[in-house]
Amino acid sequence: MIIKTNGIVLKYLKYKESSIICKIYTESHGLQSFIVNGVRSTKSSQLSIYQPLNQLNLILYKKNNSTLNRIKESKISKIYRSLHEDISKISICFFLSEFLSKVLSSEEDQSSKFKFISESILSFDKMKNSYNDFHIQFLLKLSNHFGFGISDVKQLVNYNKMDPLMLDYIDKCINNNYNIIIKSNNNLRNNVINLIIEYYSSNLDINLKLKSNDVLQQIFK
Repeated sequence: MIIKTNGIVLKYLKYKESSIICKIYTESHGLQSFIVNGVRSTKSSQLSIYQPLNQLNLILYKKNNSTLNRIKESKISKIYRSLHEDISKISICFFLSEFLSKVLSSEEDQSSKFKFISESILSFDKMKNSYNDFHIQFLLKLSNHFGFGISDVKQLVNYNKMDPLMLDYIDKCINNNYNIIIKSNNNLRNNVINLIIEYYSSNLDINLKLKSNDVLQQIFK
């Protein structure tokens, strides 16, 4: 059947000489994989559409019980100002796309979760400075859409044994909007992101090993 929906690109792998297999989080059918033919050929200008976290309007060929489908039409639905221009933002994009590709599911009708992710990415794109904490706030807020929302710092740490600075930082990340500047440093952010990854791993019963997390920690040194 043919489906019209919205999607957020997470990642792609090269396939054969000129094609890719792309993972896209769709509003209608959750996480899906697609073969996209010919986009790596010298005559094609379509590969840039499939950069991480790009938001697309999609028309899909979807077969029941198929794990690999095809895209009939795709076009950019949201034009970013800075997301793929700034090296720090690019690093955060790769981290978030890798994380999302591991935790999202293929369940149908994920409009609420999709809307949150879409709007958060747009907010990130508009941020001109002081966005080093965005990925931490995003993962904390995203947890509310998985049924194990992080609303209290005690859910992440042993309250009595934790550095007060870290407790205060986590609390501010939980309770403030993206546009509020939160004082932090690289070591603090790295420790907190590891706690959040461990929390998701435990609640989803998966092993979350993220290659991009190591790169991210180097970028923000």
